[in-house]
Amino acid sequence: MTEEVLISVKGLHTMEGSKEDEVEMISAGRYYNKNGKHYIFYEEAIEGTKEVVQNCIKLQDDRMEVKKKGPLQSEMIFERDRKNRSWYCTPYGNMMAGIEVNNMRVSETGELIQVDVDYSLEMNYEHLADCSITVKVMAKDSGLLRL
Repeated sequence: MTEEVLISVKGLHTMEGSKEDEVEMISAGRYYNKNGKHYIFYEEAIEGTKEVVQNCIKLQDDRMEVKKKGPLQSEMIFERDRKNRSWYCTPYGNMMAGIEVNNMRVSETGELIQVDVDYSLEMNYEHLADCSITVKVMAKDSGLLRL
């Protein structure tokens, strides 16, 4: 994998009693592999503002950590067979987020790393939604990104 990458993060949230909400974000970023761990760094614009969130994804075996810094701050951990809780801090207030992974698949080729996670999301200790997230990290010049 090259240092210059494209990152696609696609999420689907299914809340009880309502329809599914799907979002996708695509960004350019940087990739490093150090001591068997994958590190992906990218920026994410906040809709309706000029503010930017700095993101870092650390991937190792069956564990994915997503750290956000800036106007949104959080450290979400996706890990098989474990419920993780952390603060999700926004300009509008802080919430306790709970993530319980139901299924996690990681696949890796020379030009693509893909992580698929199905999980339950809690906010302030109450079930909010059943979710899935797909993170794709691909070499910038690979031609794998399809819009």
